[in-house]
Amino acid sequence: MDPEYGGLIVEFVEENLVVGMAYVEDGRLLAEFYTDEDGDPWVFEGDDLQRALDIAAAMLGEDEDEGNGSEGEDLVAILAAEFDPQASRRGPEDEGFYPIDATARLINRCGELDLAVVSIEGLTLHDEGVTPVPGCAADLGAAYEGEPWGVFQAGCNLQAMSVLERWPRRPELGVAVEIQDRAGERYVL
Repeated sequence: MDPEYGGLIVEFVEENLVVGMAYVEDGRLLAEFYTDEDGDPWVFEGDDLQRALDIAAAMLGEDEDEGNGSEGEDLVAILAAEFDPQASRRGPEDEGFYPIDATARLINRCGELDLAVVSIEGLTLHDEGVTPVPGCAADLGAAYEGEPWGVFQAGCNLQAMSVLERWPRRPELGVAVEIQDRAGERYVL
């Protein structure tokens, strides 16, 4: 809460300095960026800036109406319909194991559908079943537990993408994904 502005703001920090801020005015997300101590503008890589703006929008949108369970189920059904065909294999309890590229698209789609990726696990798929890959598991929901939905959702999805980028790229790797809706319901895809 910024007393001078009289509302919520999100500050952008680079090299331990506040380089800009975002806020909502007249229902629109606005961002301001400052110059450095030499009067030069700060330069940001496009993808990094977009992620920062997405997180700021989610943080500032925390007063949006809370969803209900049936809406969450509808969103999960939309996600499942889009991504079930992309699963490399289905497990004994019908959970999907997705290739890395499909998982990255799934995480991005969760952001669009107001869903959070709360857990991912890398598994080696072989004829006898699946085997967990050491070091390829992340419980993302625990890290953001108790945060407002916008922060929780954006943080989980951003961290899921970051973790996924470090995993090995090989054809036999499948990723199990658990998501959560705004109402707190969890689903295994």
